[in-house]
Amino acid sequence: MQFSSTNRASDTVGGRSAASDVGDNVQALRDDIASLADSVKRLAAEQLGSSVEDLQGKAKEKVGDVESAIRRNPSQAALIAAGIGFVFGLILSR
Repeated sequence: MQFSSTNRASDTVGGRSAASDVGDNVQALRDDIASLADSVKRLAAEQLGSSVEDLQGKAKEKVGDVESAIRRNPSQAALIAAGIGFVFGLILSR
């Protein structure tokens, strides 16, 4: 019996038990993990946001290029559109 009370005395340091220290460390670890997850979420949002904006800018540029090509050669654009429509019609009819 005296042996177990000696162990309890060694587990208590400065009025705090080892279990209390472990609990505090686990809570600090949880807080750090939550902070890390929040940082990763913000970084991903920033990266995806800039990627989406870049893609939108490139898409608008390409649409502008296509519109200017159609204005320069309207008959060629009409023939290409008719050819694409004909090919799609053949594919869908089978």
